[in-house]
Amino acid sequence: MILDPDNKYIEAINSHASLTGATVLEIGCGNGRISRNIAEYASRVVATDLNPTVLEQAKQNIQASNIDFLYTPDGTPDLPVRSFDLVIYTLSLHHIPKDKMIANLHHSGNLLKDKGKIIVVEPGDGGSFMEVKNRFGAGSGDETEERKNAAAALQRMEGWRLNPTYHFDVAFQFIDEEDFFTHKLPKYQNMPEAKISELKQFLKRYSTERGIILTSGRCLNLLTRK
Repeated sequence: MILDPDNKYIEAINSHASLTGATVLEIGCGNGRISRNIAEYASRVVATDLNPTVLEQAKQNIQASNIDFLYTPDGTPDLPVRSFDLVIYTLSLHHIPKDKMIANLHHSGNLLKDKGKIIVVEPGDGGSFMEVKNRFGAGSGDETEERKNAAAALQRMEGWRLNPTYHFDVAFQFIDEEDFFTHKLPKYQNMPEAKISELKQFLKRYSTERGIILTSGRCLNLLTRK
């Protein structure tokens, strides 16, 4: 599987806050797919995650000298205040417990320099990948309620200005059905046969010369100090 083969994440981030020469804190780096691209522009990246397994994968996959990977079991990095130009939440805010979202965002704000910015990238609506998540439980499944909680938290950030939401699409490229099942639905065989057949027919609709291409909407929100 190739996530975002067209680098739409970096294009969207760079259009709202320049990564060139910046010191960047990434919250929820996962396997480091976006971290790698950020490091191509930034002077320094601290990529954090509360999942030690995926963080170890990121360490193994990325050898860039300007990235430090940091395990944060509670989701809150213990780092010096005013040490970053930019904090990026990579599809991670909605995974934070509802009652801790605002505190987490404010903690990140304290780690920023005076003119620093917070960028929050969250799942959006629309796209064939979102449909396969909601209909068949692929990936992390239906996260509608969690996404609503994250959007509400952004609206309640006192002392910060929330810019209009920027919408963009990203692609997921799979070699074939097996590649899709391995990465996004490893337990698909537990599904009823009729549901499996329906899913395979769905995937065939998006088969191309490059493989199976599914798209997903994304929302980018920029927070700046008032």
